[in-house]
Amino acid sequence: MNWHLKRSHWAIALVLLAAVLTGLGIAYFTRTVMERAATMTEPTAFNQPPVFIGLQPTPEPDKLRPFALALHERKLLVSYLSSDRVDEFSDKLVHLRTLHLLDNEPASITGLAVEGDRIYATDFKSGDLLFVDYKTGKLLQAYGWQPDQKTRMKALGVAFYKNNLYVSDVASRQMLAIGAQDEKDMTAEGELIARFPNGGAAEFELGYPTSATVTPDGRLLVSDAKSGEVKAFTCSGRSAHLFEKDGAAALKAPMGIALDDLPSPALLEKKAKEFTPSKNRVNDQGRIHVVDAAPAGVKVFDSLGKYVLSYGTELRQPNGIAIDQKRRLIFISDTALHAIAVYKY
Repeated sequence: MNWHLKRSHWAIALVLLAAVLTGLGIAYFTRTVMERAATMTEPTAFNQPPVFIGLQPTPEPDKLRPFALALHERKLLVSYLSSDRVDEFSDKLVHLRTLHLLDNEPASITGLAVEGDRIYATDFKSGDLLFVDYKTGKLLQAYGWQPDQKTRMKALGVAFYKNNLYVSDVASRQMLAIGAQDEKDMTAEGELIARFPNGGAAEFELGYPTSATVTPDGRLLVSDAKSGEVKAFTCSGRSAHLFEKDGAAALKAPMGIALDDLPSPALLEKKAKEFTPSKNRVNDQGRIHVVDAAPAGVKVFDSLGKYVLSYGTELRQPNGIAIDQKRRLIFISDTALHAIAVYKY
């Protein structure tokens, strides 16, 4: 009897010790990841891939599957599949707080954008576009209907640009431009301003728009998981250009898109030699990183959509991406790894 008691005590002690060591290991690993990133100051060439720094586990690594990412004042926001939960991390990737955008109701937050005092999120379960107070996490408004009040949206991703939200709607297979806030004599909050593509060239039609971002010169870059392509539009909805898609540039399931700030030597040289009447013409506005969920990895293109390189052999099922240009850090969510992969360029 005494032996059984002692053996039970030892088992409990070992379990507790393992838990403590695991916690210390995660804390040490996280610290090492960010410290290593901070020490890397060598300049990165345009055709040089980012360096893998390490993985940041989710707060509940056996449960949470990270999906969408957004940066706000060096803080990282992370959403998860099959949850209304959004976690906020510090610039050192220390967990700060947890928000439940729908008071723990069933949800799947697949898109995030932050601007000012608001979080804009998409709930793929309901298809709604959510407006949330950043400070409190309180839901302010939800929009899910097209103007005819008969057609439901199925919002997957969201991007913010100049007081407009660009929502990828897989139900209509279009991008929807929606007013983010009331603007006097301009637009109202939640107002549908435009939808595109709406006819035109067949190669610019969307089959399953997943994610979007806006370039400094105002082009909207859209991932289309059905065609395996990235398509560029103007923010008013006109078709602009397609990305390279053959050979090493081929994508199968493009998801998140983000831009770094490395200038293209070739485009800089072209800019110096050629006269352009508009200051907003594409020139050296950084590389475009496109996450490919399957096969897992990231393809990098120049400002015009020409393939540059690939990276991300450590990834298993990546989806979202956010790039901190000031610190040259890249964050990629991976649902299979239950973690955020950190790279530096």
